[in-house]
Amino acid sequence: MNLKLLKRLRPELGLFCILAISVFWGCSNELAPINQSQALPPNLDAPTVFESFSPDSGGIGTQLIIRGKNFGSDPSYLKVTVNNKPASIVGVSDDIIYAIVPARADTGYVRLFVGKDDNIEEYASQTRFRYQFKRNVTTMVGQPGENGRDDGSYAAAKLQRTWFLLTDKDGSVFFIDEGRGQEQNGALRRARSGEVETLVQCSSGPFQSPTCLAFSPAQDTLYISQYSYTDENNTKTDFNILYVTREGGFVDVKGLSRFKKGGTTGIAVHPKTGKIFFQNKGTGYVYRFDGADNEDYTPLFKINNATGIETRMTFNTEGTILYIAVCNRHCIYKVPYDANTQTFGVPTLFVGSWDESGYVNGTGATVRLARPEQLAFDADGNMFVPERENHIIRKITPAGSASLYAGQPGQKGFGDGLPEEAKFNQPECVTVYPDNSVYVADRDNHVIRRVTVE
Repeated sequence: MNLKLLKRLRPELGLFCILAISVFWGCSNELAPINQSQALPPNLDAPTVFESFSPDSGGIGTQLIIRGKNFGSDPSYLKVTVNNKPASIVGVSDDIIYAIVPARADTGYVRLFVGKDDNIEEYASQTRFRYQFKRNVTTMVGQPGENGRDDGSYAAAKLQRTWFLLTDKDGSVFFIDEGRGQEQNGALRRARSGEVETLVQCSSGPFQSPTCLAFSPAQDTLYISQYSYTDENNTKTDFNILYVTREGGFVDVKGLSRFKKGGTTGIAVHPKTGKIFFQNKGTGYVYRFDGADNEDYTPLFKINNATGIETRMTFNTEGTILYIAVCNRHCIYKVPYDANTQTFGVPTLFVGSWDESGYVNGTGATVRLARPEQLAFDADGNMFVPERENHIIRKITPAGSASLYAGQPGQKGFGDGLPEEAKFNQPECVTVYPDNSVYVADRDNHVIRRVTVE
């Protein structure tokens, strides 16, 4: 430890000396609040010098030490980013800044911004900080290979070909066990606080053939799409959209939209307005539910003017784009949306190629997918897509660049561990948990898996 450096620091920054010592000597890693009682700004009439940062690699919570000159001691004049993600400043003297590496920063340059308002200077490191992710696939709920519907603890519960799941802001995971008809062979279930409970089972009521789930913006209503093919597989209902409420304990099933012989395979709720959209397999149209009565819906557009397509749909976080995975045509489309005028633009191909399946990473139309299913987004706008026929999870950036996230392409099976060594068996759906891990409905393994890359 450089004791001369300690002598140069102002007395009011003594607590940060303790912090710096803890970095090198392994003392307590708890961070003290910044003392701004006598904080001074940098000299804005003189240049600031960004000399170096250390360490050069680490994961979430790593304490960066940035060395240089003319930093001042007032953190309100400073901003630090790692790969363009803000890093919290926890200490500063005129020649040292202490900052904390943010979650999921990935590898990139360290940048320092000095000043306020319109008088801000930017400085960048010459080398990149290498972010070290924690990488793991684990089984969260269910018993691998055991098909059933037993409630109980996560480890003791049994699932039946789970094919859709959705998390709420409190961390509960709602999921659908596959099933058709009135014989209780399909169900809406919930996993929370270490326990699994069955909320609703298929019966002679409207809940007979569930396919997908979508929350209202306030998450007080959970919408359930379903096939409504009367007399097919002992299904005798015309309701293609149902709903349950948080107030009703998510068991008060009611019919919302009635569409005779409506093979509703995709549903999306606008994150701002709450408008409901669904897609019909037979007609190929995406519809808007207008809500005056059970049959008040408007056909809007088709994807590639096709009928007989199976889709999964979701909006981006801002509600400006509707993404549609065309499952049986092996591609993903995007459709711009204007919430003010409630109108969609022209559907365009995002990734993949119509009717061409396979496994190829790349960008846009060069990508090859094999039956993409229900996708989800993280906080950075990255898309995660389960591919049922490739038995993998793909990550796709906002620019349409696809890469392998977890699983072994074309190798079905079961196995936890490192993401590239794990195996899935026909994954149907993903959802991004509040902690940014990705939960997977691993259908033919009868479990819910968790992919952590942090």
